[in-house]
Amino acid sequence: MSTPAQIGKNEYKAAIAKGREANREARKHLRRIMQESSSSLIQALVGNVLLAMSESDEALNRLYDIGLTMKEK
Repeated sequence: MSTPAQIGKNEYKAAIAKGREANREARKHLRRIMQESSSSLIQALVGNVLLAMSESDEALNRLYDIGLTMKEK
């Protein structure tokens, strides 16, 4: 039986890294949609998604910081 994932440990860090990479990849595709679309509605919606992804990045960064703090204890 494997040990459950713990904050600050390898599986936790890998999950955060995976989330960050997914956000980077999605941003890349959204930028391309934004550049190639002449629709202001599409551009506005993509802009809203990009803002939401920034919030996701902030949450992932905060979780990473929490993991570092937990590891120090």
